[in-house]
Amino acid sequence: MSDPTHMAPPEKQHCDTLDLIRALAAGAVCLSHLRNLMFVDYKSSVGLGLAGKAFYFVSNYGHTAVIVFFLLSGYFVGGSVLRQVGTGTWSWQRYLTERLSRLWVVLVPALLLTLFWDRLGIHLAGGPFYLGTEGTFDQQINVASHLSPATLACNLVFLQTLACGTYGSNGPLWSLANEFWYYLWFPACVVLLGRRRGVGGYAIAAFALGTMIAFPSLQSGFGLWLLGVLLAVLEKRSPARAKRRALPWLTFVSGMVFVAALVCTRLFLLDNDWIVGVPCFVFLRCVLLENVRLRLPVLSRAAILFSRFSYSLYLTHFPFILFVAAVGFRQRIPFDAKGVLVLTGMLIACYVYAFVVYLLFERNTRRVQQRMWRLQSGQTAPDTTAAHVRQRGTIT
Repeated sequence: MSDPTHMAPPEKQHCDTLDLIRALAAGAVCLSHLRNLMFVDYKSSVGLGLAGKAFYFVSNYGHTAVIVFFLLSGYFVGGSVLRQVGTGTWSWQRYLTERLSRLWVVLVPALLLTLFWDRLGIHLAGGPFYLGTEGTFDQQINVASHLSPATLACNLVFLQTLACGTYGSNGPLWSLANEFWYYLWFPACVVLLGRRRGVGGYAIAAFALGTMIAFPSLQSGFGLWLLGVLLAVLEKRSPARAKRRALPWLTFVSGMVFVAALVCTRLFLLDNDWIVGVPCFVFLRCVLLENVRLRLPVLSRAAILFSRFSYSLYLTHFPFILFVAAVGFRQRIPFDAKGVLVLTGMLIACYVYAFVVYLLFERNTRRVQQRMWRLQSGQTAPDTTAAHVRQRGTIT
């Protein structure tokens, strides 16, 4: 194997606009779960004004946000695979070390925090929220039955929704299984199509393709993930403009089309992910082609900061919100003046909580990767800075 210190491809220019998109997507997931867990359904609301109706309309894009994550993941992770294969620096060992450490550094504490909040909530309150009978769409299971060691182990190896349920109340973990298997499937296909093949590469590729057949429910999302890879391919063939025009018209028009697709999915109850995925792909392509960057330094810094801990936010917010709803309120509340205050306070609490998790765990991802490399090879750890920066746009 080549010296791992020379395996990182050249660093790509950072795009803070993609950071902003990722941060907004993570916020949309959190907002959607806040609405569904803490507030009564729209049909049960009485006397809603225009602001209240707007809140219910824009706060239900959690699943759509995950589609955006898939596209960004394909662009960053899949694009990184293609660059490494193209420069002859590809290694399954390095790739799996980076991906698994990136996933587990937050997943392990998130699972333990799920166990903590769920057990405490069941002990203090129990009732409809934890039995799945409150009526909210996002929580319809008996949480206690999903807290077994077997389910914990199943989630650790990314088989949730495939061989078991998501752990405890942490429903958002469903997409992490998708991400992991896409991480494995794509490079397996690349290895099979490439010229350099070894016994180990064939074995991993055969396993990956076998799971692709065994897990048909993941294949549609994989298509969306591959759209993200296509972004990286198109970017290589047609690089971004060196100088951005005063008005990025392509980005503006494609952005409007993307927003229109989002609105249509809500107005006409369309649930086909490709209706949003394709316009999102076109929008992201225009952002990259026109080299769109955030002009305001404060907005750029905020986008980068919130993007950095979006993975921690994604994995930790749901059990925390459920605990507060069950123990603090006992039932879902109307979206009135008090509801606005509750929403604001809970959003702040979720972000502060996730940021603490980021500081304790996610921020140390590169350090963990370096230690894993030392244990594996006894060599100096590879420089994973470039890879870590490039992968800010993924769900992980």
